[in-house]
Amino acid sequence: MDDIVTYYKAYLQSINKSQNTIKQYGIDTQQFINFMKDHLFTFDDSIVKLIENYNLYLAEAFSSVASINRKKASLHHFLTFLRQRERINELPDNLLKPIKKEKLTIHTLSTNQIKSVSNYWMEVFEATVGLDHKWIALRNFCIVNIMLEIGLKPSEVVNMKWGHMEENEITIIHGKRIRKLFLSTANLIWLRVYRKQTEMLLPNSKEAEFVWLGLGNKQNEPITVKTIERIFQKLTDNLGFKVTATTLRYTLIDTDIKKEHGEQLEDLFARYGYSRKSVLQERLDRIQKPPNLLKL
Repeated sequence: MDDIVTYYKAYLQSINKSQNTIKQYGIDTQQFINFMKDHLFTFDDSIVKLIENYNLYLAEAFSSVASINRKKASLHHFLTFLRQRERINELPDNLLKPIKKEKLTIHTLSTNQIKSVSNYWMEVFEATVGLDHKWIALRNFCIVNIMLEIGLKPSEVVNMKWGHMEENEITIIHGKRIRKLFLSTANLIWLRVYRKQTEMLLPNSKEAEFVWLGLGNKQNEPITVKTIERIFQKLTDNLGFKVTATTLRYTLIDTDIKKEHGEQLEDLFARYGYSRKSVLQERLDRIQKPPNLLKL
């Protein structure tokens, strides 16, 4: 897939694009290709679904509307290149339009919505008979509730390892950044239950270093970010309101701010693993409670 970027840059050179343009288009395109690989997308998948997911990633990763619009413009140019060569079947222009230069509001979940999110997979677990499906529901329950407690990003969840846990502390490693977080007794108990059930269902998992494993053709292999996205899509489909890992994370941040009025921004910055304090401050400015909270 990386060869496509090389061919694309050669094409840009052939139509006399400036070196600065070629360099920037190349960076943006490689970022898109890396996103595809990380989320297990190929050009045989629905291009609409791919771009929808990439747009969500851009909104989370970049605070600058100008940066997002530039990357969407670069992507439109790259996808036009692929469409002309019939590597993709359609070009979803409506998904690649620039967004208005205003801050995108981050909506959070109500208390009742959070309770529903927290309980959903346990209810599935209790209602399920098949051993495999019961285990998956238990795994998903543990994942969601750990994310609810410490606000991890999906990429941080899938990289959790048993060796990173010591007593009630877990070490989160994301790129070059390392931080230590505490898990509640309740979550630790459920982790032990999950590990025991995993070893019973997958005996070879005793040698696995990653916490969250898959079944089927991914048996004993760590899950991917795409698995996390499917978990939250299932929640959205069955709970009647949209819930993503991002809304969960910012609901937790918003709650922490209101609960600990005297807490310094630096404390939140460290806890949630932001590379720049200005990014967290910008996110806080965008958090907005929905005007009519859904009552369940």
